[in-house]
Amino acid sequence: MTPATAREGLERDLDAACEALGLDELRVVALVAKRLVLGRKAYGALDILGDRRNWKIEASEEALDCAVYLACESIRGEEGLR
Repeated sequence: MTPATAREGLERDLDAACEALGLDELRVVALVAKRLVLGRKAYGALDILGDRRNWKIEASEEALDCAVYLACESIRGEEGLR
């Protein structure tokens, strides 16, 4: 299978999945796609096989960052710092 053929198949799969989704689910898909576009602009094309990062470590670090951001927002809200 060529990359072009693989892409066409994935695009058909994505189109079919999107047709089955509701509005809020489509919002989630669109948000994830926008994040991928931003990542591509900042870091280049995603290369899952060629990228040497440990994805579990990356995810863990991002989850910890998220916890910090949520805690900060919670504190800000509790203390009326908005």
